[in-house]
Amino acid sequence: MSRQREWQFEGQRAWVEPPEPNVLWARFRGPVSVESSQWSCNVYKEMAEGGRFYLAADIASSHLSAESRRYLVDHAKADWFQGIVYIGAGLDQKATTKSLMVGVMLNGEPVDVNYADTPEQARAWIEHHRAAKAKR
Repeated sequence: MSRQREWQFEGQRAWVEPPEPNVLWARFRGPVSVESSQWSCNVYKEMAEGGRFYLAADIASSHLSAESRRYLVDHAKADWFQGIVYIGAGLDQKATTKSLMVGVMLNGEPVDVNYADTPEQARAWIEHHRAAKAKR
């Protein structure tokens, strides 16, 4: 893929940076509404049409409501993802994302999840994860 793909909705943004077509970067800001979760699932589903992908989501300045979390559990598919790395998650966000991932994994196979403080750490984790999967 030679061009950058990008999606935006409300304060949320997702994009693919060439030359990494199977890494979706996302930045969530403020309260994440049910409509934002619907948008996210549509982006994830579109990305998954090209195969499983990594999600690197900056959630440092966001809050996922209970309704949004339920929507994601009911509609996100574990088999869309190679792995997920959350960037900038605080303690509350880590608890929320862990409970979210348990619900998503009940609908499919386990997904490796990690937490990073910076995008650089997220990139390093993705590269390490890819290398480990390639050895299996």
